[in-house]
Amino acid sequence: MRFPKLTAFLLSLPLFILISCTSTEEVERENIYYGVALPMTGAQETPPITVSATGTIDANYNRFTKTLTYKVTFSGLTGNATAAHIHGLGEVGVKADVVQTFSGFPAKTSGTYSGTLLVEEIRIKEEDLLNGRYYINIHTAANSQGEIRGQLILTKKQ
Repeated sequence: MRFPKLTAFLLSLPLFILISCTSTEEVERENIYYGVALPMTGAQETPPITVSATGTIDANYNRFTKTLTYKVTFSGLTGNATAAHIHGLGEVGVKADVVQTFSGFPAKTSGTYSGTLLVEEIRIKEEDLLNGRYYINIHTAANSQGEIRGQLILTKKQ
């Protein structure tokens, strides 16, 4: 009955060798995707609108933990934010349904909001996330369909 244990050991040996030859930096470079200061504007809304409000999104996605971490910074909204969401599947210029609502988003004209969510392959799928098919937008009373929008474009660290 030693053969199953020996077989398991021999089959896992290449994995151990591969892991031991890969530095932490290499693993991070291959499995963590970043979006830094991704712009949010009214011009990105569908249809585009003209507002002075702006924002940025800082985000990273870890393929090991399947988590998307984000920080949204915004200012100059026409009124207090009434809602904010992740929408998908919607490439640049395409309107899409809400897939994640940001609970507790600040009802202000300027501020920040941070969060983490699981990419669970049902509402949000890794392949679509890494292909830029989701976006974040912030709604106000004056612009109930969305005042500013930013596409989640994530890339590997160079």
